[in-house]
Amino acid sequence: MWREAARFMATLHRFREHLEAQRWPMLLAVSASVGFTAVTLLEPWTLQIVFDGVLLDRPVRILGWDLTAAASHRRELLLGGTAAAVLLLAILRGQLYYAQNVLTATSGIDVVMAIRRQLFAHLQALSLDFHHRSKAGDLLMRMTGDIVMLREMVVAALITLLTQGLVLAGILCVMITINLRLTLVTALVAPALFLVLSIFRIQLSEAARRQRRREGRLASAVHEVLGAIQLVQANTAEKFESHRFKEMNKRSLRSGVRLTRIEAKLNRSVQIALAGGLCLILWLGSRDVLSGRLSPGQLLVFLAYLRGLYKPLRQVSKLVQRMAKASACGDRVLEVLDLVPRIEDPPHPTVLRRVRGVISFRGVTFSYETAEEPTLRGVDLDVGRREMVALVGPTGAGKTTILSLIPRFYDPREGVITIDGIDIRTVRLRSLRRQISLLTQEAVVMGASIYENIAYGALGGKNGWPPEAEIEAAARGAGAHDFVRELPKGYQTIVGERGVTLSGGQRQRIAIARAILRRAPILLLDEPTTGLDPVSGRDVMATLRQLVRKQTTVVVAHHLNTVLQADRILFLEGGTIREQGSHRDLLRRGDRYAEFFETEWGGLAHHLPHQGSMGESLPRNTLSMGG
Repeated sequence: MWREAARFMATLHRFREHLEAQRWPMLLAVSASVGFTAVTLLEPWTLQIVFDGVLLDRPVRILGWDLTAAASHRRELLLGGTAAAVLLLAILRGQLYYAQNVLTATSGIDVVMAIRRQLFAHLQALSLDFHHRSKAGDLLMRMTGDIVMLREMVVAALITLLTQGLVLAGILCVMITINLRLTLVTALVAPALFLVLSIFRIQLSEAARRQRRREGRLASAVHEVLGAIQLVQANTAEKFESHRFKEMNKRSLRSGVRLTRIEAKLNRSVQIALAGGLCLILWLGSRDVLSGRLSPGQLLVFLAYLRGLYKPLRQVSKLVQRMAKASACGDRVLEVLDLVPRIEDPPHPTVLRRVRGVISFRGVTFSYETAEEPTLRGVDLDVGRREMVALVGPTGAGKTTILSLIPRFYDPREGVITIDGIDIRTVRLRSLRRQISLLTQEAVVMGASIYENIAYGALGGKNGWPPEAEIEAAARGAGAHDFVRELPKGYQTIVGERGVTLSGGQRQRIAIARAILRRAPILLLDEPTTGLDPVSGRDVMATLRQLVRKQTTVVVAHHLNTVLQADRILFLEGGTIREQGSHRDLLRRGDRYAEFFETEWGGLAHHLPHQGSMGESLPRNTLSMGG
């Protein structure tokens, strides 16, 4: 129990900033709850007034006030006043209950929104290696369900503990004034209840964590299948995936049933403990009434307060159940928030303004966590201003890794990477990435309008959303304006998630328009024509010419027309640069590049003149994909 209390306090401390922002709504909620409790404490006394003073015509004393005279001479008036008091107290209690719940819900929702914003911002700051290892569905569960459950821990639990603590203190004080001996007997139930809660706490926590883990896996599986639904349908794997989902769903449901059973056992034990205390008080209190030490009305009031005392005890037991679930969810949220981004700004970063675009690698060695051998080994390279360099080589040579190191998606294990002579590890990340446009093999298009997708390239600027005229100009430059104009709503047409309503060539043109609008001095291309048909591939590469001429370009080349366009070719193998030079020079040497050229492209362009126009005159089959 103490460990749970310590964890609860630690969680409150972690989110104190968000809680402090809601301190006034939470204080008002506590005040409303205290007022509700005070009104509730007054209600049982109406029973004694009616029972002793009106019905039995006996002396009525309430907390030192003697109402005997009023009861003897004005019984009708006393009865009417008591009935009016019951109605008034009920109205007041209803208003306070409404205020308490609305204020608690409002502050809880605001805290959840703040934590969710914090978690979302932190997820975006985490390095790519984290996102490559993580399941998207599980992260979505943490962003949604886990944070909502966390509200039970940091808001509802806090308010409940404060208010119910005040309720218990108030009820005990009143019960002591009625009968000290019965109050002491009542207090004996607390150790038994504490023991019951302690026994079930660990079981609840473990069961809740197991259930949340399995729900996270289930969400990840659903996200994965729906994200690859074309692959599933193409391979007629629907039955297999349905069976897999059924088994995972069954395990998740079994965990939920086990958690429910533990909760039911806890509730049963709590009810038995409280019922035992009630029976003991009923027996002893009745003997006191028979002996004249207690009036029947006082016994009724004491029993009413006893029920009022047991109600917060029940709520505390339910709170333990909710906190067990919430703590499991809180651990999952904090597990992500505690992760330190591997790539972050240095203590005193340099801010890049507008760079010339000169890129240098010196002794760069890099390896992924899951790889046994380094992906890059002591790489040295220089890319001049507005030079186009093509990276060529077999699969796994480290071509894409070089592209990923320039915008600091990863940091090298050894060596230095500079832009215009400035070590990029000393630069503010945001300013570094503002200097770079990245086009990948799969053009990323969001499930938003065409306008928003193109404007995404300029969102890092100071002027907000760019005007439509600039968007249209970028689309014209990318050769996208004509097909966009034919869409139902033009630039305001919403495309499907990942741009599934567009063709591959159209998606690439949208990505190129985004890069044109970005106006970054450095362009990184991870073979953007991969997966396109030859005609679309030639058109996309032709469109890229205006970007290549104005920017420093590093391209991972699988297609021959891309290779022939480059000013210089770097042939990578085994994580090192084995050769570099122009296409013709490398062929003349007859070394590794020439062998790769013969293997991958069959030497079709061996006797072709060097071309500077993206290789428009090459035979169609020279566009086939390399390794």
